[in-house]
Amino acid sequence: MRPDNVIRDSGGRLRRWLVSTPGLIAQGLLFFLFFSWSSIDFNDKVPLNDWKSDLRADAAGYYIYLPGLFHHGMHAATVPDSLLEVAGLGYTVDRERDRIITKYTCGPAILMLPFFLVAEMITGPGSTDGWTRTHHQAIEVAGIFYWTLGLFLLIGALQRWRPTAALIAILVFLSIAFGTNTFYYAFRAAGYSHVYSFFLLCLALHAIYADPDRSLRVHWRWAFLVACSLLVLIRPIDVVAVLALFGLLWMARPEEVRKPFFYVKGAAVMLAVAVPQLIYWRFAHGSWVVYSYGEEGFDNWASPFWKEVLFAPCNGLIPHAPVLILLPFGLMALWARSAVQGALLASCILLVLYACSAWHSWHFGCSYGMRPFVQYTPFAAMALWALFARLRERAAPVLHGLVPLLAIVCFINYRAMLQYDVCYVVGDWEWSSFGRNLLEAFFGKMPS
Repeated sequence: MRPDNVIRDSGGRLRRWLVSTPGLIAQGLLFFLFFSWSSIDFNDKVPLNDWKSDLRADAAGYYIYLPGLFHHGMHAATVPDSLLEVAGLGYTVDRERDRIITKYTCGPAILMLPFFLVAEMITGPGSTDGWTRTHHQAIEVAGIFYWTLGLFLLIGALQRWRPTAALIAILVFLSIAFGTNTFYYAFRAAGYSHVYSFFLLCLALHAIYADPDRSLRVHWRWAFLVACSLLVLIRPIDVVAVLALFGLLWMARPEEVRKPFFYVKGAAVMLAVAVPQLIYWRFAHGSWVVYSYGEEGFDNWASPFWKEVLFAPCNGLIPHAPVLILLPFGLMALWARSAVQGALLASCILLVLYACSAWHSWHFGCSYGMRPFVQYTPFAAMALWALFARLRERAAPVLHGLVPLLAIVCFINYRAMLQYDVCYVVGDWEWSSFGRNLLEAFFGKMPS
């Protein structure tokens, strides 16, 4: 065989292996290991009692279910005030009733549990307070694990939904992983709920499209129902995402949604998933169902902050998830392929953006971008997939021109997420801090 034929044959075998199941598993494992190590190395530089620590404030409110249950039995008596300070008051204690109180739900803690147990085994079961560096590292690995698995499930689902060239898959993967703020909530804020909801939505999508040429297999049916139930448990407003998922299921597999027993199973799974939360509410508040956010609500429903949510340098969507500037074009491409599907996802995205705009604190405090949209980026991925596939078919030079531009945007956003100082502490429309963060991401700290 001629040398050039040998080279071509070897290259062909490599390409086939890369897209095979073993090849994808190997790539996913390397991706997971690299970013797990990187996340631990990055976050270890932050002292545990620093306000920038990744298990403080809201993150502590989600995480407290684990040390609270395993180390305190959810009782306040053994929780010192110093531990409340370390957690940044992400939860409170009722000394009189001897209860640990958190307004957040236990959904993320359910997914964190295996990693927490590994940390317990390493440090010695029950021998610490559950807030050690090892426990932080365990949750950091959890964030990267669910982010990585979610991304690979998402791309697998999209390739089955609409098979296309590997270039499209790579572009969408990079766009969602680094061109949005999903990376930040996996790498630097793994204690928040968003990366877990992102994974669950990816899992539900994969369940819908996993076997396009056969009926939905039992394990994917259960995976879909569990994912939808956990999505609602973690953030009840994400019933919007669940309704969209059921709509996609109806379009892909109408025979499933016509079965009455499917809904019986769904109700049973929802109840089973909700039981731990109901028990906690009963224990902590004396009622089975509680609106734990008190006076917080959608106060701005009549005058939503659309402009700020979309474009403000202070946590606006587009400045911190720049590839989503293509989202309207993606939705139009999706509409051209399926008007019903395009209308469904456009309605879902508009509803969640309205909910963000109507919330009493539209910027959601210390955040990188519009964090409640993180779990909706898989829907954005469907729109981008449709857009890139349409460009490949009808305007290939435009797509090829987009490739280096998207790569640059994703790299800049990736660096910005690493540099970001946890909170946007100046005015909503003050661009100087945003620009400073971009400059420091490449040139290091600048003098004040």
